[in-house]
Amino acid sequence: MGAPSSRAVALGAAFLLLLVALPSAFLYLTSSAAPAASRAALLNLKPFSARCPPAAAPPLRVFMYDLPPRFHVAMMAANGPNATAGLFPAWPPSAGGIRRQHSVEYWMMASLQDWGGGGGAGSGRREAVRVRDPDAAEAFFVPFFSSLSFNVHGRNMTDPDTEADRLLQVELMEILWKSKYWQRSAGRDHVIPMHHPNAFRFLRNMVNASILIVADFGRYTKELASLRKDVVAPYVHVVGSFVDDDAPDPFEARHTLLFFRGRTVRKDVWN
Repeated sequence: MGAPSSRAVALGAAFLLLLVALPSAFLYLTSSAAPAASRAALLNLKPFSARCPPAAAPPLRVFMYDLPPRFHVAMMAANGPNATAGLFPAWPPSAGGIRRQHSVEYWMMASLQDWGGGGGAGSGRREAVRVRDPDAAEAFFVPFFSSLSFNVHGRNMTDPDTEADRLLQVELMEILWKSKYWQRSAGRDHVIPMHHPNAFRFLRNMVNASILIVADFGRYTKELASLRKDVVAPYVHVVGSFVDDDAPDPFEARHTLLFFRGRTVRKDVWN
């Protein structure tokens, strides 16, 4: 695979904004203010979309493939009602743990739903909007819940039930190969969630030109994934966010520093 184009890099950056801009997805970032900004601004835990001033650039136009429910929400049917009833389902509270940890694919699809009123999920300006005409799209989103598929189909990678996951990947690639929009760019302007390190494990080498949504680069070859074209998405929050910063200077008002003490290397021990 050759070096990614500037267009691929720009699309990856745009989808990074899509990932962090929606309060409904519980994905929060600290401020990206200039170095001269106050320390209080750097610790502002309000949703990113509520703090970021409107940008001059128009939102990214995204075409989402109309895949059958078996590629996405039907896999949620065992965990909650209405997953196949025609309405986009809420994330089931019972689906916690690793399924929720890698649920960024669900939240990305949710952000592109037609919620009515023209505002989409949440309020305010959106970094990406869904378009129905693929010829008007700047990027193409493939709503295959590859992480959920890995976790649903089989208890381990040698389980015979994992054949269902492989067949979904085979069928998906047949759909994409027939698409003139995939053929036009060899998939370089297509965005594919692959957040679990074992997601899409059977045919991932066939999408190495696409923009991948990953958790890290721990189990990918350099031919498949890189920071030059792909997006590293944070895990979905599994604890409530602290949103009670009402003091004029939250940094000075705090007497205790809260921080995350976790692994910096996959499967490494805690220090």
